[in-house]
Amino acid sequence: MKKHALINSFFVVFLLMGCSMSIEELSKTTINEAEQAFNEEPIEPNEETELFSFYLPNKFQIEESHESNLILEKNNQSYILFVNQNEMSDSKVSFEALSAQYNEPFILESFEQDNKFGYLFVDELNDKEYEVTVGIGGTKLSTTAKPNNISDDVKEMMNIVSSVEPKDS
Repeated sequence: MKKHALINSFFVVFLLMGCSMSIEELSKTTINEAEQAFNEEPIEPNEETELFSFYLPNKFQIEESHESNLILEKNNQSYILFVNQNEMSDSKVSFEALSAQYNEPFILESFEQDNKFGYLFVDELNDKEYEVTVGIGGTKLSTTAKPNNISDDVKEMMNIVSSVEPKDS
């Protein structure tokens, strides 16, 4: 009986290990999702503030609004959208600041297309949470995410960031 329970335990552990994504797979999938969303046509804005309009996916809500940033929420997960209207879509300032601030982030990737510069930053906070930031020029969106949510979060986040349209002053 004990031998049977031990075999079952090993089988369950083996199945669980097979179901979880490796670090390499997580990194590759996350980068691919970000790059694909970056290269797609921006989704039409469906929300607007005094300074900009943007696309907000269905499951997201605006929790707080400030002059140049918003706090968004989806399923009790907070996101901070920051829009610096003094930086163009090809600005590398935020990317360079992240690059200088972190020695060895889990992911630090950049993308360029036409007149826009995008980036993906992911850093492990602990084995259960990652700091995630995506940006295009002076617009960035940040959150903390569980490993199994990162690639989906990144795609939605890049869709939001790429849709931001500043209003003319």
